[in-house]
Order: sequence, then C-alpha cells, then structure tokens
Amino acid sequence: MELCRKYMIDLTKTSVITPSPQHLTSSLVGTEIICVVLAGMLQNGKKFDSSRDRNKPFRFKIGRQEVIKGFEEGAAQMSLGQRAKLTCTPDMAYGATGHPGVIPPNATLIFDVELLRLE
Repeated sequence: MELCRKYMIDLTKTSVITPSPQHLTSSLVGTEIICVVLAGMLQNGKKFDSSRDRNKPFRFKIGRQEVIKGFEEGAAQMSLGQRAKLTCTPDMAYGATGHPGVIPPNATLIFDVELLRLE
C-alpha cells in the first residue's frame, strides 16, 4: 500500500506557487468538501477549464472520485490559502481515452489551484 501511495504521489508533481499561511493548515479527510479556484491547461498551454474565468469557486468531496486522481491527490496535500501547480500524468488524469472534445488521449494536464476553504 505504501509503495502504491508513493507511486501515485510521484505521478502528480506539485510545485508551490504561494506557500500556505503558517497559521492556516488543512486536515482533509474522506468526507471533507474543499473549495478551490483553478485553471486547467494542456501541456501546450491551451486552457480547457477555469473557475477563475467563471468567477465561481469549484467544490468537491475528497475520496468520492468526483475529480481525476491526480487533482484529488495533489489538492489533498495542500493547505488552506496555498496556491500550487499540479501536473497530472495521463494515468492520473483521463488516460488513453481522454475526454472527447476537451482532453485528447494520453494528455498530461496542468492545474493552477488555490485552496480557498473547507466546508
């Protein structure tokens, strides 16, 4: 199990854009609803989604498979107020199928994510 977890984390590269404020930390659990703002791009820079552009935060529950594996794994490592870049390889995103009309097959996805709050 530990090897599997390391493998998954290694497939999702996270780089911090804005460190989390020291007095704010998250304790994400299986039933936690998290609220983020995000911009999702393909490796060529083409944007396919942006809650920032819609001016509406995106909410999802950790552990419910409501988002791709790489996004959930990366977001679960973040702290409140933190902004990070998540790079999700195809096997942690939409794989060989892609998402027709939006995400091509075998695409690596890049997300600019800011964790706003826990609900």
